[in-house]
This record gives sequence, structure tokens and C-alpha cells, in this order.
Amino acid sequence: MNARAGAEVLITGFGCISGLGIGAGAHDDAVFAGRSALRSSPVGEAHDAGARLAAHIDQFVAEDFIPAGKLRRIDRVGQLAIAACRLALEDARLLGGVDAWSSEIGVALGTSTSGLHTVVAYLDRLNAGGAAGASALDFSNTVGNAAASLCGIEFGLRGMNVTLTQREASAFSAIDHGASALQKGAARAIVAGGVDDFETLYMQVHDRFNALARDQGHGEASRPFDKRRNGIVLGSGAFLMVLERADSARERGVQSRGSLGAIAATSSSCDTHGWTDDPTQLIRCMREAMERADAAPADVAVVFASANSSRQLDQTEARALEAVFGPYGVPVVALKGALGEAGATAAAGIVAAAQALKRRIIPPTVGFGEADPECRVDVSAAARPLEPGRPAIALVNSCASGGGNYSVLIRG
Repeated sequence: MNARAGAEVLITGFGCISGLGIGAGAHDDAVFAGRSALRSSPVGEAHDAGARLAAHIDQFVAEDFIPAGKLRRIDRVGQLAIAACRLALEDARLLGGVDAWSSEIGVALGTSTSGLHTVVAYLDRLNAGGAAGASALDFSNTVGNAAASLCGIEFGLRGMNVTLTQREASAFSAIDHGASALQKGAARAIVAGGVDDFETLYMQVHDRFNALARDQGHGEASRPFDKRRNGIVLGSGAFLMVLERADSARERGVQSRGSLGAIAATSSSCDTHGWTDDPTQLIRCMREAMERADAAPADVAVVFASANSSRQLDQTEARALEAVFGPYGVPVVALKGALGEAGATAAAGIVAAAQALKRRIIPPTVGFGEADPECRVDVSAAARPLEPGRPAIALVNSCASGGGNYSVLIRG
């Protein structure tokens, strides 16, 4: 089967951990209530700079998911990954009792920060005390694939185990890879999505390059598509889902959360660390996703945008949406106003899209308040109902600095 042609892949479980709450239920309630995970972070307060706001996870207790004896050997991103993987497997009724085909369950994890905390701590000790001050035991946590490997070990998932990094689009790169494996018959189920966390040095670097939002008289905030937007806010979180072949889900009698209709990917030309100002390839990406799912623009009930409060990306995505759907032609949601920007955040769009189609409600865009006349998109700071009669179809975008684009079509 062609992995991108839209063979049926179901979503049978979600595992969510962020500043909005622990578990898919808490996450969903917070998203639809318009709550924000952004707050003045201890990380932001730890250095003298202009940006203080970040999506700090302050409710996560690792000991609730991982025995205390193991914790000291697991990096922060690994802890989040294991916990979210457990939640997703529980939600899909796959935790325990699948030993007979555990070799057919894999992990595809997207991350841009796995190993970051350990690398920084290791280098700090190395610089302070020389080779004797740094421990070789830290090495296993410095590699980017540690978090995915830990999930496989912890839950006995002996299928494919891969880690993909594509900056802000890392989660969708992993979901694409996992869906392709399912459609080719290489797995029965895949835990896929994104996990990311930041730390002080990471925030300092972003702030030094003036990438982060600042308080310029309006308050520091992430404001997707808003006229006052002036930079991103760093995000963090774990958003994993169980992707499963339809025949497997039916055999187990498990309820689907939604169908992964189609995935498309393109690449835009731009600076290595910048956002493109040309919407051409994002336009192509959205159209290809719809074509592969036999859907027309008029069939799409809502778009979950990649907009992250940067001046350039939001304007470029708005131009792409206008080209595909017409000016103000489809309701649009930008979750990064509540969750910030990270390689994992895009996967939260799939979680929210599935719930929006189920509830027939479009969640609000947190941070949006003053429309930008150069962004002619239908965004609202309030929740609103889906248009009656519209098919239960959502389109979710993810764009990475350096030019990567993904569009995923979700059917309710």
C-alpha cells in the first residue's frame, strides 16, 4: 500500500502531558475552556533577559509514573515520554495483555530536545571540574533516541523504534513515519507523536537571538495571527497517540478517536533558522493532503494552524490558507497561543482536532485579540460551534523553521 495514499489508520488512544494538565481529558477540557499553559517560568526568571514567559509543566510528578529508583537514570524528556506513552497505551486498552503481538507494536517519537538537559548538565560539570567531574553514566541520556528507547523497554514494545527530529515539525515527522509503517504492514500499532522540554540555556539562546515574545506595552504573550504579535513563547509537553491498523482495532473491539485520513509533506525555501515568506509549498502541502483523502476545501470544517506568534510564519500561513480556502473561508485555530512553540506541540493539534470533530465545537485561539489586516483568516478568541452540515474533517498544519511543512487530514 502507498503509505501516503490514505489507507485507513485509526487513532485509538491519546496521552497528553503539558501545562494544561495531565491526561487527555484534562488537556481537552483546558483547550476548549481557553486556558493557557503559558506563565512566568522559573526558567525564564533564572536569567537576566527580556523574555520571562514559557509553557512550564508544573503539575507533572514523575514518581506517579516511574519508580523512584529509575528516575535518576532518566532524562526529563525521557520521563515525559514514558508517562505519556503509559497514558496513551492505557487509553487504547493496550497496556498489558498484548504480549502475543508486542513485537508488532512500535514507537515513533518526534523531538527536538531529547537529551538536552543531560547534555547541558554534563558540559557544566565538565567545564567546572574537568574530565573527573563528568560522569560517563550520563552518556545514555545525551543521545536523542533515548526517550523512545526507554518507552520500548518500559512497556515491552518490541516493534520498530525510531526517533525523528525536524525542529518544530518533529511530531508530524514521527506520525508520518509511523503511519507509513502501519500502511505497509510493518506494524500493528505505533505509539507516535512528540515530546519536548526546554531548560535555562535553551531559553537564553532563543532570547539572545530575539526570537521570543517581549512585553512591548501589551504584555508578554503568544499571539497567533494577532496584529500585536512579536515572537514565539517556548513550549513543552508530551502529546502521544496510538495509531493502529483498522483491522487490529476492530479485532480488539476498541473505539476509534478518529481516522488519520492523509498526510502530505513539502519543503519551502528559506534561511536555515528562519521562516519562509513564500506560501507556495504550504499551499501545495494542504492541497495534496486533501487530494489524497478525496476531500475538497469545502469539506474541511476547521483548520488547526501552525501559527506561532512570529511575524513571518503567521503571515505566510495566512496567505496559504487564503489561497486554499479563500479569505476568511474556514474557521482556524492556533493552539500555540496556549501551548507555545516546540517540536511536540503540533501533535496537540491532532488531539484537539479529534475532540473538536467529536464535540462539534471549535476551541478558542488563546492570545488572539486584535485582527491583523494582513492575515485574512477566520480566528476567534471564543469557542464556537462547527457549522451544521459540514463533514467531520479537520486539517492540521505543522511548519518548521528551515522550511519543512506537513499537513494532516483527520476524519472524525
